[in-house]
Amino acid sequence: MRSMYKAALIGLCLALFAVLPAIAQDAETGSGGPVIQPNFGADVATLNPILADDGTSTGVIALIYPNFLAVDPETGYFAPAAKGGIVEDWTISDDGLTYTFTIRDDWSWSDGTTITSEDVKYVWDAIQDPELATNGNLLPLLDFIDTVEAPDAQTLVITFKQALCNSLDNAAALPVVPSHIYKELYGTDYSLMNDSDFNLNPTVGAGPFLFQNYRPGEQVTLVAYDGYTDAEDGAVIPEGYILKNVTDQTVQVEQFLAGELTDMAAPSNRQAELKELVDAGEYQGFEGGRWNMRFVGLNLADPENPQPGLDEDGNAIDQGHHPIFGDVRVRQALQYAINFEELNAGAFGNFGSQSATHSVPWSWADNQDIQPYPFDTAMAGSLLEEAGWIDSDGDGIRECDGCLYAEPGSTLSFELLTNAGNTSQEALGTLLQDQWGEVGFDVTFSAIDFNVLVETFQAQTFDAVMIFWGFGFPVDPDGADVVFGPANDVPAVGFNAGSYNNPEVNDLLSQARTLPGCDQGERKALYDQVLQILHDESPWIWLGGAQTLSVAQNYVEGWSPNIQAGLQTNHNIDTWVIPTE
Repeated sequence: MRSMYKAALIGLCLALFAVLPAIAQDAETGSGGPVIQPNFGADVATLNPILADDGTSTGVIALIYPNFLAVDPETGYFAPAAKGGIVEDWTISDDGLTYTFTIRDDWSWSDGTTITSEDVKYVWDAIQDPELATNGNLLPLLDFIDTVEAPDAQTLVITFKQALCNSLDNAAALPVVPSHIYKELYGTDYSLMNDSDFNLNPTVGAGPFLFQNYRPGEQVTLVAYDGYTDAEDGAVIPEGYILKNVTDQTVQVEQFLAGELTDMAAPSNRQAELKELVDAGEYQGFEGGRWNMRFVGLNLADPENPQPGLDEDGNAIDQGHHPIFGDVRVRQALQYAINFEELNAGAFGNFGSQSATHSVPWSWADNQDIQPYPFDTAMAGSLLEEAGWIDSDGDGIRECDGCLYAEPGSTLSFELLTNAGNTSQEALGTLLQDQWGEVGFDVTFSAIDFNVLVETFQAQTFDAVMIFWGFGFPVDPDGADVVFGPANDVPAVGFNAGSYNNPEVNDLLSQARTLPGCDQGERKALYDQVLQILHDESPWIWLGGAQTLSVAQNYVEGWSPNIQAGLQTNHNIDTWVIPTE
């Protein structure tokens, strides 16, 4: 049986393995079988942490590269010397502007080169290059950080432009890369990494696993790194890790039930079935995973002429208006036309919870006074009539008759896109298509490749995109700026792809992150206002999330998901024992 795993790890056909009882393993690198996990069809886009902004890529990167700051699974917040982070400790200047981080000296890249402060500073230098396709999570740092310095190998000094209440969250966003390799490949011409072969063939790493190969449309294969400093048992027990592409979630479940996958997140439409099997003792299970919000992002600007939100001097640029979604009354009509009970039954498997805002329910900054829009088709119709969208010919589809931004006589038609292969997303899109059709919208719904979907979203050439969103971990309420701040409205790279810009929201977010003393209650009052405005103006439609269930084969020892850990399910993957005989 071990030879079959070895075959998989060197890129041959993936062998199936029998379900065997767990057995004890010595703490020796690669002494257990590999972890095999699925994703439902989206290939990794890049394994360069500076460029990656999709979930598939960042999930693999987290197993290859260390973090700058890591989260203590007991507290759910950043802590000195937490597992997986290269920071040993830090100090803060009296004025709150300068953070001095001490870098551990016991961690090396797989080629023997010690990890140093330069491995973080290189990232800061690189993202200032406007020609670099920097991932959207890093771009906001340019507004907050003044300088990053590496006075010696074990010291990194970050000076902020202002004393911010979320400075540590911003610092933690900086990834760690093997700067000695990057300098050799790119020097200071950082844009060379945009199309570099190294992006999908990293030759060094420092996480629990190292990259071995990538077969597009099939799998990414990693092998255990015997030099992983933070291995809990002194060694990475699984001999490797395989992220296996699966065409859709139905196939994914069948492969899990056949014993071909180590563990997986249960799709909404199969969650009840898998929960019964967990309760019967046939599999391990974990309920209550972190919130993955489902939303519909609306393009408020002209999709035929995408423009950045701000010019070089920080002044707003005229981006035109989307012919339909440029009018807030139309966006609100979409909200009123949603029957969540029907969505819950048809797409969430009755495990769903409707959302009024993007805030996760357990965040200290959540405004629980805000309620979801009620299902009210009469109100939806009234708003559309008021906005100049009338069904004058009685065919069930409204036309522009006095509307703000569309050509007179044009229909209330738009395209809704989502990612293919996710059965609940596809069901959700079909249901929304029908519900919005009931009040006069003509919706074309399409499920497309995930990476194409992300590219289309960030290119700002879409009408409406339905996707999952997580605002990072630990929860930083100022993360709203990443998707609603004008500085992040940059076609192809920014996450404010809907081109939303409200000066009041911008000011409130600025106040909340610069509040003297950072009193949490005072900050919450500011975030409450932000959430209310976003709810009322509806640049994105927050549909909701679902109680999640993760399942694992019974023979996996050490599988113990932790909601407070950075990787949650995979936080202790280096300790998992999977039998090999």
